Amino acid sequence: MKPYPTYRQREVLQLLMPGEWAPLLKLIPIGDRLLATLLQTGWIERSPDANAGNHYRITEAGRIAFRTPVPVR
Repeated sequence: MKPYPTYRQREVLQLLMPGEWAPLLKLIPIGDRLLATLLQTGWIERSPDANAGNHYRITEAGRIAFRTPVPVR
């Protein structure tokens, strides 16, 4: 896994930058694979509250990854 997010991952992380819990519907049309990748890398977390439904927020690792510059070849 790269230490920096791809363009699509960066879009999702930017939506979550305020740090509040966001419902899945707010996260633009995000696919299951992209969501699983973001969760696996630890850049976002899912709400532990079962009553809240599918809510996500950015983690500190996600903030660091978002700020990591993409290398230019």
